[in-house]
Amino acid sequence: AQITMDGNQALAYGLIAGGVRYGAGYPITPWSSVMETLRRELPKYGGIFVQAEDELASVSIALGCSYSGYLAVTGSAGPGISLKAEAIGWASMAEIPLIICNIQRGGPSTGLPTNVEQSDLHQAIFGSHGDSPRVVLAPSTVEDCFYIAIEAARIARKYSTPVFILSDTSLATRIEAFDEPDLSKLMADPKPDLTPRQTFKPYPIDQITHHVPPGTRILDGKYPLLAGLEHDEMGHPTGSPKLHMAMTAKRRNKLRKLAEEIPVPEVYGHQEGDTLLVGWGSTYGPIHDAAKMAREQGEKIGALHLRHLHPLPNGLEKIFAKFKRIVTVEMNDQGLYGFGQLATILRARYCEPKIQSITKTDGLTFRVKEILQGVFPGEFVSARGYSPNRPVAGNGEQDVDLARSESIAQGVG
Repeated sequence: AQITMDGNQALAYGLIAGGVRYGAGYPITPWSSVMETLRRELPKYGGIFVQAEDELASVSIALGCSYSGYLAVTGSAGPGISLKAEAIGWASMAEIPLIICNIQRGGPSTGLPTNVEQSDLHQAIFGSHGDSPRVVLAPSTVEDCFYIAIEAARIARKYSTPVFILSDTSLATRIEAFDEPDLSKLMADPKPDLTPRQTFKPYPIDQITHHVPPGTRILDGKYPLLAGLEHDEMGHPTGSPKLHMAMTAKRRNKLRKLAEEIPVPEVYGHQEGDTLLVGWGSTYGPIHDAAKMAREQGEKIGALHLRHLHPLPNGLEKIFAKFKRIVTVEMNDQGLYGFGQLATILRARYCEPKIQSITKTDGLTFRVKEILQGVFPGEFVSARGYSPNRPVAGNGEQDVDLARSESIAQGVG
């Protein structure tokens, strides 16, 4: 049987299936319907969702729930994530599992509240002072919103880390039909493990931290301490330079361990050739349609979509080596140096000058036409009946007079 829902609903139900029973948030477009669904559904499973007085309060409430042993969620759009940044950094230091949903919209500041953009990737990865490891995931379809939430919950628990889910306005409001999940095989147990751990250190330097809820007796009958200060293996604050270096490496290395278990994403179309399109998030459909159309015209092209954005899965370098150029398709700005946010990450990671990008920031989803014109300018697009009368909102400077002539009212929120 199939079910029909939008991306925000799928995300909320996926969180419940992943064992999330508590959460807190503050209303903001386009995140609000996620918290509305959770507020309605969580009490059916013995949980609760709190609408807090502001963004920092909401993430702090969620962290309190996670600290107690029950994995919690908070969320917002870009402006609210900025306000939560301090507490998310605390979660990285204290190694508290937490899920943060960012339903992206046009920015910065209030920006384009009801339009789509993928401009919060760098914020999710780097948005905290200090070295603050966190995991970043991105669903590609409405169905994937459900399953990515389960994956986020699994990773948050296993690695005691904050996990970002980057959705966007397009996925949030898009309605799709997909096969009904088999909940009997997917529902995770939300209950914390309070078994006494007599030889356990909560923050072992040479191991991955497994969060210990308060009240759990550990080494020599002592209880773990919790702080945003740097700490030793028992959680006691320390100013030791060597210990800070060791703990910083410990928090970083658990992401390296996660990268080892992430499956290498599948390449659709040609497995080697001239061009590989790389995307993330809601660009999945138009990227694959563009690649299919290009193959029909004789282009040797493949398409790859990333769900795990930080850390990246191991093995991508072997895929990239099989193509002459790598082109990311992103709904964000090309930046000062001419590359989209994902392309910037990939170029830094793999030192590949053949990694390029086509980007746009018009608040609209990519059309197949725009991708083809960006990847193969003037080659065969016109033969497919695409007339470039309207400038493509991609790389390069925009027509100033055209921009001045267009005035479209927008909502605020």
